Amino acid sequence: MKVLEIWRYPVKSMLGEQLQHAEVDAAGLVGDRQWAVVDAESGVSLSAKRYPALLSYRAWTAGIQVMIESPDGTELPCDAPEIAAGLSKLLHRGVALRQASAAHAVRHEFPKDAMAAEGEPFLWESGLTAFVDSSPLHLITTATLHELSRLQPRSDFSHARFRPNFLVKTDQPGFVEDTWMGRMLSLGSIQCRVSDHKARCVMTTHAQGALPQDRDVIDTVVKFNNANVGIELEALAPGQLQAGDAVAVLD
Repeated sequence: MKVLEIWRYPVKSMLGEQLQHAEVDAAGLVGDRQWAVVDAESGVSLSAKRYPALLSYRAWTAGIQVMIESPDGTELPCDAPEIAAGLSKLLHRGVALRQASAAHAVRHEFPKDAMAAEGEPFLWESGLTAFVDSSPLHLITTATLHELSRLQPRSDFSHARFRPNFLVKTDQPGFVEDTWMGRMLSLGSIQCRVSDHKARCVMTTHAQGALPQDRDVIDTVVKFNNANVGIELEALAPGQLQAGDAVAVLD
């Protein structure tokens, strides 16, 4: 097995950037989900689970600066006032861009029915230092994507729908990473513990880039794999890795 692709999402719920090299620390992939669109008054982060229009924006890193491309093609630093103004107009609520810091707890606003993006929102405090939902790192294998495509050939199960940090190529069949629960993995020189399955929701169905809106995506995942796609990871120590590095199950 090998790391086929590495992905970072500098701003939560926006499209991200593909990397050839990456650093990992206790917070996850360095630079991943370090910014979020937040309610201007409460500071609570907003998600494409409830606001799919966030997926029409793209974020990437240029040196130490996070840049954002708006749907009209405008490219500006993420903290530029024009970005917040455009998002506030699009989302019909006052928002700002905020960077994660130890001074502010990370809190997310999610719809109560995450499968349908319906119901009054609830607040979720992750206990983490980046704007991630439940785990610092996230991996999917090509085997799982191929299995989903086999089960529902009309849908496009691109990894982009699931927003992993690592896409791992394997020749094994089926939902192979589901068998790694509680085990140790090596990704290049980095050792990780598999902490949980990755539960999915309506966000996987939203249109983004060239991918159309497709409710069959989540329905297939729920029907055939208990709403799970991929796994959550915790790195045991900081390190570096690059695309093409070997991946192995250690125990």
